[in-house]
Amino acid sequence: MFKRLFNISIYVFVLLVPILPLKIKLGFLPLSADFIISSILIFFGLCYLLFEGGLKELYNLKDKGLRKLNLFIGLFVFLNIISFFIAPNKGAAISESLRFFEYVFLFYFIVLLADKRTIKRAFMLFFASMVVAALYGVIQFIFGLSPYTVNRNIRLNSTFVNPNYWGAAVNIVIFYPIVDMIKERKIKIYNVLFLALFLFNLLFSLNRSSWLAFLLGLFVILLIENKKFIAILPAFILPLIAHPFTRKRFITLLSIEKITKDARFKLWKTAYLMFKDHFVLGVGHGNYRYFYDDYIKRFPELFVRKDLWSPHNSFLKMFAEMGIFGGLNFIFIYIMLFYLVIVVYNKTRDYKVIALNLIGFWVSYLFQNNFNNLMFIPQLNVFAWLLTALLYKAYVLEAEEEF
Repeated sequence: MFKRLFNISIYVFVLLVPILPLKIKLGFLPLSADFIISSILIFFGLCYLLFEGGLKELYNLKDKGLRKLNLFIGLFVFLNIISFFIAPNKGAAISESLRFFEYVFLFYFIVLLADKRTIKRAFMLFFASMVVAALYGVIQFIFGLSPYTVNRNIRLNSTFVNPNYWGAAVNIVIFYPIVDMIKERKIKIYNVLFLALFLFNLLFSLNRSSWLAFLLGLFVILLIENKKFIAILPAFILPLIAHPFTRKRFITLLSIEKITKDARFKLWKTAYLMFKDHFVLGVGHGNYRYFYDDYIKRFPELFVRKDLWSPHNSFLKMFAEMGIFGGLNFIFIYIMLFYLVIVVYNKTRDYKVIALNLIGFWVSYLFQNNFNNLMFIPQLNVFAWLLTALLYKAYVLEAEEEF
């Protein structure tokens, strides 16, 4: 019963989380759609282990492909305990840890409990939910509903917190119609329409790092599939220069002077100085924002604005908060997740299109986290873990069938 409830709840998760940006806090508990529904999923998973004999299936988590990931996550648990004791703000440390281990538990329970039918439906439902979010993005554009603008030009955020996160979210699905047409060697109308819809949303998020991340992810996909297809890459730059304002923003990427004057450089330097001063253990998980004011007082030239506490770089954030060991370990965890997707692509028979789409996403995601704190945006980051888990479990089930 609990296994079935778990699988049904996955449908609810992939349908609702992309379109429900609501986030509130109850003390240090981060309450949002992803946290609430994933807590239900984890509860059903624990009940399955305790009451339906699921403990005997834990050996599945010792699968060869998961061993290194298990090692890095185990080390991260240890480092989190140390970080809690050194963190001045214990509530922030607990909140950040709860978020991270939400992803971890969700990942492992999917690998344990998800069945073949659930996996296929979950991918379809997630895609459908993202299409709905993208359609809302179009409505935002037509009626000027987005609260975000730059130089009086609207920036789409759809159902996500802000345009930066929405641009990154679009990159989860935008490669799918491209990969499907490449694999089939056939242009399909519905894929063209999906691609146009996602490109429109990506374009008018006006997020330059998302644009670059998309182009990089697409380059890697084309390189893997067929080097000859790289010739079509310039065609995807054309939409960026077709609109006067997007063209202007795109051209700024070619200006070294404008790039070096970007506020991100000040934020990155602040995070670096924090890491340098707390090299071994960092300032404590989740405690970057509580040290930020002190650093801009010490280094007034790094001031951006008081409410801008994010370092806009997930990796620098972790180095500042958890030191050299925690930062490196954090990076290795995400590299291992990406590696699992590559393994599936190389070995799967039935999930080539999804796997190649996720390779494109992971390339773009890892790149864009150098410019935004995407790994700390639950509505977005949870799908890096969830979709990877679903794909890996699909490959495991496929291998079992062949055996």
